[in-house]
Amino acid sequence: MPVYELFCLARPQITKESLAAVIRTASNAVFSNSGVMTDIQSYGNRDLAYPIRKAGSKYTEAEMWQMNFLVRPAALPEIHRNLQIDEDVLRWIFVKKRQHPVNPNTHSVAKQAQRRLDQRGVHLIDPAQQHVAPH
Repeated sequence: MPVYELFCLARPQITKESLAAVIRTASNAVFSNSGVMTDIQSYGNRDLAYPIRKAGSKYTEAEMWQMNFLVRPAALPEIHRNLQIDEDVLRWIFVKKRQHPVNPNTHSVAKQAQRRLDQRGVHLIDPAQQHVAPH
């Protein structure tokens, strides 16, 4: 499953309960599609770079929050639809994050580092001492 980030702007006068309801609705859509929430952050009320007009009002600040999650791409339209319906939400954007590779084991990392050092002619261990005779 891909990792997504949802960045959202809500009306500045939104109550904490209403903001929690918006976040809950989005996270329920993730959970109902076998997704996993990884992070939720609220940045509070922030000034906007430019005014946003919605429903006859002009907003110069907004409540900003972000949600990171793993979910199948087919779930995004449902989350989009829920945000579109909610009158408290001004703008939002989904960003597909780059997948992180599986963490390599320490042995393979050490071998790669040793190869790079060997290519540069740097020897951390004296080659004559590398092969120790058994007792």
